[in-house]
Amino acid sequence: MHQSVKRLLFASSAFALVLPGVMAQDASANAPAAAAAAAAEPIPDKPKGWETSVGLQLGLAGGNSDNFNVGANFLTQKSWDPHSVQIGGNINYGESTTQSVENGQLIETDVTNVNNYGAFLQYNYALSDRWYIGGRVEGRHDEIAGLDYRIAATASLGYFLIKRDKLTLSVEAGPGYVWQQFDNDNGEDTDYATIRFAENLEWKFAEKSRLFQSFEYLPDISDWGLYTANATVGVETDIAKGLALQVVFKNFYNSRPPFWEGTTIQREKNDYQLLAGIIYKFN
Repeated sequence: MHQSVKRLLFASSAFALVLPGVMAQDASANAPAAAAAAAAEPIPDKPKGWETSVGLQLGLAGGNSDNFNVGANFLTQKSWDPHSVQIGGNINYGESTTQSVENGQLIETDVTNVNNYGAFLQYNYALSDRWYIGGRVEGRHDEIAGLDYRIAATASLGYFLIKRDKLTLSVEAGPGYVWQQFDNDNGEDTDYATIRFAENLEWKFAEKSRLFQSFEYLPDISDWGLYTANATVGVETDIAKGLALQVVFKNFYNSRPPFWEGTTIQREKNDYQLLAGIIYKFN
């Protein structure tokens, strides 16, 4: 990627991060008479529509070696008693340029070091204030990890261990099936039946800030040594109406990754990402 394009993208992202905080202002108070009338005749809550957020992360380093990373994510969700739906996805790409000298000539080498994307769809149906049933479909591709695709479809029974205005913690489990394929014949291309175990936490620890965390474990029920485990933890802070800063750590673990092509050397079992960027929210 041309260096001027990388610098332009990085400068634009820095400007986007600073501008919203400068423009944020509070609205003036309503007149006392109007407030009293509103209190006397409360307006019914309007049914919630889809709540959507879109995020962007950018990173750039230069000098004797250049590194460029860009990522994007989205999440849209809707709840209407007793149903709730979530649809989300993310994509990340990165490349590095290194310099070396051969026969007196300066040589630059471009290498793609990040290239992955994934998406999910989850539906829940509330059985009571705490219990719910649901279904989930998720998929992921990771070129660097040698994963062509992994698709998991699962059903679940869930329960809220904690359900408060500012703190929720739920656990869920249920049967499903995993389809996966790697980029060479040395991979563990086994499709298998699974039981998905998962938990989700959200804590609004300040007026404009929240912490979110999730974990899922999907073993092969006929061979518990074959499994995947995914974890996410992040912090989000509102900086202006509809805008927030977000820092997220994601970890992906595969107990049997593929071998490097033509060798008996196995790839790393663990892949992780630390992402920071700006989130735009709208209804």
